[in-house]
Amino acid sequence: MSDLEKKQREVDENYDAFLEILPQLMKKHEGKFALMRHKEPVEFFDTTRDALIYATKTYKDGLYSVQEVTQKPIDLGWFSHAPIPQPV
Repeated sequence: MSDLEKKQREVDENYDAFLEILPQLMKKHEGKFALMRHKEPVEFFDTTRDALIYATKTYKDGLYSVQEVTQKPIDLGWFSHAPIPQPV
């Protein structure tokens, strides 16, 4: 598995784990940014920037992700509104 594949797998698994624990996180960490590693929240930060600075210094392998603790759907700009191709 390539490094890029490992990083994508980490992000995907972290996101799935994050969604499962989101209701519990909302009680104490709403509005914060969760640094996730190996499907577990490691630390919470006030900004994405703070989380990324900490993560890049701490986890040289790049295996982490950052998620905002919120119930609001996130608008990904164009990607959020792109039509899904339908089979012909």
